[in-house]
Formats: sequence, C-alpha cells, structure tokens
Amino acid sequence: MTRAVSLVTALAAVLLAGCAVGPDYERPDLEAPPPVEWKAATMDDALPSGDGSGASWRWWEEFEDVTLNALVDSALVRNHELAQAVASVLEARAAAGGAESARWPSIEIGGTATRSKSSEQQLSFGPLYTNSFAATATMRYELDLWGQLSRGKEAAVADLLASEQNRRTVVQTLIADVVRTWLQIHELRQQVALTERTVDSFASSLATVQERYRRGLVSALDLHLAGQNLSSARAQLPAFQEQLVAARRRLEILVGRYPAGELVASDAEAMNDGSTTAMPEPLAPVPAGLPSELLDRRPDLLAAEAQLAANTARIGQAKAALYPRIALTAEGGSKSREFEDLFTSASDAWSLVGNLVMPLINRGATQAQIKAAEARSARAAAAYQAAVLRAFAEVENALDREVFQSRQEEDLTASADQARRSVHLAEERYRRGLDPLLVTLESQRRLFNAESQLLATQRQRRAARVDLILALGGPWEAATAVATDDNREGAVQ
Repeated sequence: MTRAVSLVTALAAVLLAGCAVGPDYERPDLEAPPPVEWKAATMDDALPSGDGSGASWRWWEEFEDVTLNALVDSALVRNHELAQAVASVLEARAAAGGAESARWPSIEIGGTATRSKSSEQQLSFGPLYTNSFAATATMRYELDLWGQLSRGKEAAVADLLASEQNRRTVVQTLIADVVRTWLQIHELRQQVALTERTVDSFASSLATVQERYRRGLVSALDLHLAGQNLSSARAQLPAFQEQLVAARRRLEILVGRYPAGELVASDAEAMNDGSTTAMPEPLAPVPAGLPSELLDRRPDLLAAEAQLAANTARIGQAKAALYPRIALTAEGGSKSREFEDLFTSASDAWSLVGNLVMPLINRGATQAQIKAAEARSARAAAAYQAAVLRAFAEVENALDREVFQSRQEEDLTASADQARRSVHLAEERYRRGLDPLLVTLESQRRLFNAESQLLATQRQRRAARVDLILALGGPWEAATAVATDDNREGAVQ
C-alpha cells in the first residue's frame, strides 16, 4: 500500500500542471483607446482639483450629518441586495475551492465485514459458513494532461473575482443611492417649506386685496387674480408632499426597513429623514485621475474583465475534452477470513489500476461545445469593451455636470435675489396705487419659481459630485468592506 500511494503521489506531482490547451487570458486592447486626459477637462474648471483621498475615505461623512452616517451604516448591514451579492461571493468561493480540490488525489477509507452460508446441495468442498473482513484505503487521481482541471480552476477563480467585484459595485452603488435619496429628501422638505411660505404670503396678499376691495379701492378682477394665485400655490403643495413620502420610502427600502414613508425607528432616534433642513454644502473637489486608471479602479469593469477571463479559460476546458483522459486508482489494505488476522502482514493486499478514456464518435458534440465556449468568450469581450466605453462616458458626463450645474446655481442664486427685490418693490408700488395687482402677482410667481429651481439645482449639483465619485470607482471600498463584513456573517474581505 505504501509503495502504491508513493507511486500515485509521484505521478501527481509530475503531471499536475499538465499541458493546458486553449488560449491564455490577456487583457484585450481597447477598440476605442482612452485619451491622455479627460475631454471634459478642456473646459474651464471642469476637472476637479484637490488633495487625493486614501482608500479608506468615507466621503459621505464630509457632509457632516450624523443622520446620513447612520443611514449608510444601516444600509451596509441590512440592505437585501447587498446580502445577495455577499451570498454570491460565498457561492463562488465554494466553487473555486471545489475546482481546486478536483486537481488533487482523493483518498477514501473503508471497511467491510461479511458472513455468508453456501448451499448444502451444491457444496462439494470447503466450509459451509465463511467470513470475510477487509480494511482498505483507496486513492483516485485523474492526470490533468491537457489542462481540463487547471482551466476549470482558472475559470472558477475568475468567477470568484467577478462576484467579489460585483459585490463592490453593489456596495458603491448602494452608498451613492442612499446619499442621493437623502439629498432629494432635503430638497423636497425645503420645497414643501417654500411652498407653505408662499401660500402664507399669497394668503396675506389676498387678505390685503379683499380689504381694498371692500373699501372700493380695487376691482373684482384684482380679487379673483389674488385668489387664483393662492389656489395655484396650494395645488403645488400636495405634489411636493407626495414626492417627499415616496423618497422616504425609497430610503427606507435601501436601509432594509418597512416602507412606511416616515423613516422613524424606535431603536435609533437619529434615523429620520435628516438632522438639518438646510441643503448641505457641496463636497470638496476630488481628483479625477487619468482615463486609463479607470480600468483598474471601477469594480464593474474589473468584474467584466474577470468574466472574460473565465470564458477564455473555459475554451481550453472544452478543448481538453478532445484528448484522452487517464485516471489512476490505488487501493491497499488488509483482507482476511478471520478478524484477528486482519492486520497481520500476511493479510496485506493492494492494487493499482490505470484507466484510459479516448473520445471517438462524440467529437462532433465536443467541437460544438468548443464553438459555444468561443462564442461566449467573444460575447464577454464585447461586453467588456462596451462597459469600458460606458464608464468613460459616465466620468465625462459627471465632469461636465460639475461645471454646468455650478454655473446654473450661481445664476439661479442671482435670479432669486433679484426676484425678492422685485416683489418688495412691486408690493410697495401696488400699495401706493402706482402699479396694478398683476405686476405684484407676477413678481411673486417668479420669486417662487426662482427659489424652487434654485433648490432643485442645489440638490442636483451635490448629486453630480456623488455621480462623479461613483463613476471614478469610488475610493471608499476599504472602509465599507469592513463595515459590511463585521456585521454580516460570512462576508468576504
């Protein structure tokens, strides 16, 4: 038995790597290579500047809002899509472990005890009753001559890498979704407050017009115009309130809570829809880096490349099925008719069996499998090229939004300031009888629109920074991986 095991082990050491057939993976050249710098950077102020951020940068904490921090931490622990991604990583890790184990010999031990009785009618010699005892160890090993098993391991490891990068993508997208929804809630709360103030202002204007109408100073037209202005403002309030409740529900789903539209939890006093009502200040600029660096930063691109590597390895795995397969089986142990003699030297027994299988008439099916594997690899290559282009476009668009929305916010701030002055002058001139009421109502309407647009643009500008961080691959994975793994059993580092 010792000699048999030593022989199989020696063969395994020599032939384990084998001669792998099929192509080895190499990162493909991009059909649309990236430029030296981002095209959006040629615009004034398009490229953000600043000190770089380390891998542990928890960028959302720069908003300085304890509620947001609590929401992100809760999402990393309780979000169900993230739980699915973590489970997929564990599944891929188990598959990779199984593919590695298949490349090594397997050993089984067993024992049998048999007692049998022969037919007295047919018995011509020998005992009527016989015993048989055996204790054996069996080693099985398939020689990986053509790399079928090693290519299988390559594919399984690439699948594991892809699943881990997909998990990172879910983490980054989840954080961005929480922050964007949190910003939207801030905006909608201010939109509701702005509309309520506008309704109060229009109600006050209506009261003034009613008093002047009672005194015969204005016509019924002014009365109806003021009433219409108030009703129009009131009609906008339920729309903002509805959007606010819907945004709260989206955030509740992200953090794994029942979508009640309230975001109030008994176990966390700070878990509501915002600890402050003012729109948070924009984040500090972040460096955009070089376009080529995106290939090694974005987890979705790394996942697409890993899928391409896996499909490339499976081409070799399919091609190896064209060649002979050799399997070795070694068995050794003790066999005897009496139990007390089972472990004596005279009871030793062993065998070594080699098995050769060569495909002949099924080569057409194997060739079809090879073509299918090559087609899947081509599809993965095209998907990778498309993912890279989308990633470049997302960064370019995010850089452009940094410029356009910053300028828009500045212009809307000036517009709102001018509108407030116009309202003040129009109301004063109306009270003095110098202008008709229509001028005042138009000024009030323009002020409301300007302030409402400013709130929306302020939120969009901050959300654009979130989009840029996400498009650049988000340098926060090291921080969030710890939070995720510490709070979910079996998570992957």
